[in-house]
Amino acid sequence: MSKNKKTETSNSEEQEFSSRVLGFNWYPGHIAKAEKQLREKISLIDMVIELVDARIPESSAHKELHLWAKDKPVLKIFSKSDIADKSKILSGIKVNSKNRNNIDKVIKEIEKQAKPINDRYKLKGLINRPFKVMIVGYPNVGKSSLINALAKKKKVQVANKPGVTRQQQWIDINSNINIKLLDTPGIIPTKFDNDDQALKLALCSCVSDKSFDSVELARLALDLIDSLYPGMLQEFYELDSLSLEALAEKKANSKLEKAAEILINDFRAQRFAKISLE
Repeated sequence: MSKNKKTETSNSEEQEFSSRVLGFNWYPGHIAKAEKQLREKISLIDMVIELVDARIPESSAHKELHLWAKDKPVLKIFSKSDIADKSKILSGIKVNSKNRNNIDKVIKEIEKQAKPINDRYKLKGLINRPFKVMIVGYPNVGKSSLINALAKKKKVQVANKPGVTRQQQWIDINSNINIKLLDTPGIIPTKFDNDDQALKLALCSCVSDKSFDSVELARLALDLIDSLYPGMLQEFYELDSLSLEALAEKKANSKLEKAAEILINDFRAQRFAKISLE
């Protein structure tokens, strides 16, 4: 498989994110900048909410977040639970973008974590000090949707693609205490743990579609999904054998790029079933 030609950049803050299998070659300067700002801001906040995609809870989790947070409480919340496989058991609070299920649980958990911290500040004479919460997560895991649900109104822009939130901003949340949420742009690590993580993040729209080869992604996605849900894709597409070439011949006039687009879009729209990759 050929790799995309590396592009040059003069911005010293921009970093390359690579995956051997998918041929990633991406220099998202705003994400590198966002990570730097996040690590600077985290010392100013009281609690971190990490939002992970319920379909890929391990691959969309930040391995270094607890190191950044140090002794600050970290609450993990699972987003997109409405499109995840219900048979996959996840221990924790689950939310989705279509309703406000469990939003009250999130607020109550924030209030619970805030009590001992606010009590310490009261002893110092600081009354009604804002309890500052930072929301962290990969691009397109649903941070903005969660914030709008917590605020009970549209405070931040939402779109089903990565890279929409470009700046940090504070949002007031109505609750029994004074809560301020810090929305942050999606953070991608400087390197993927493995090629499997890169595949899952790309398939779930956590990285830009421009950063990888869609045909290679589709080939790997076919194998991954079929290993987890044997026979499902072959039955859904009515194929005699499962391959990208067979899908192209059946659905895309033998065009591999078009077949790849069909498969990726069908997965993201959950047209075959509600699927989790982990």
